Amino acid sequence: MATRGWDRLRGVGRSVAFRRNDYLLTAGAASDAVLLLETGVVKVVLVASDGTEFIVGFLGPGDLVGELGVLNRQPRSAHIIALTSVTATQVAGRHFIRLRSRHPDVLELVDRVLDRRVRNADEGQLVLARDVTSRLAASLVRWATDLGDTTEDGLLMLGISQRDMAQAIAVSEKSVEASLGALRSAGLIKTWRLGYLVTDPARLASVTRSSGEDLLVLPEIRG
Repeated sequence: MATRGWDRLRGVGRSVAFRRNDYLLTAGAASDAVLLLETGVVKVVLVASDGTEFIVGFLGPGDLVGELGVLNRQPRSAHIIALTSVTATQVAGRHFIRLRSRHPDVLELVDRVLDRRVRNADEGQLVLARDVTSRLAASLVRWATDLGDTTEDGLLMLGISQRDMAQAIAVSEKSVEASLGALRSAGLIKTWRLGYLVTDPARLASVTRSSGEDLLVLPEIRG
């Protein structure tokens, strides 16, 4: 049913495209439309009163952005910034509200997106209780699984920089660099500018657990 809801929204929308670093939505702007992400990856950035920015998540195909502002008639609460080339379907707020109220499949779609967002936020909070290397390992697996591509060499994730990683898991860039080095040395990932490859997802996931025979002994790096 959720697929029918997506198609119904797509039928009243128009296609829009963005390049890396383009703002899909800007915090404080009027909430007059909803975007259905079709391809690419974006980051969700909250801005503190002093101008400090915090990444609170990454989104990709199948996600909605801007729906809460439209439903609550409130200004945008965050920046949505493209990390790769992005295509989306833009639906005017009035059409979105009308279709959500009249069609159960659209309502189900919105509910599923919101439920997934809450679960991802909960998982993110659990990750923050771990040491930096385990925290990063858990996040790398989750991002690549949810938003990356499956290749014959592993899970490929493009667009996320070391600075993005550091902001997303609330540690320093230096700590992320050291942890990435440890994971590379263990043969679990390959990295390059704005991308990484999880070569062994199962073993990388084991790093995030506190016990188990398959745990690798990696240095504990503090933020």
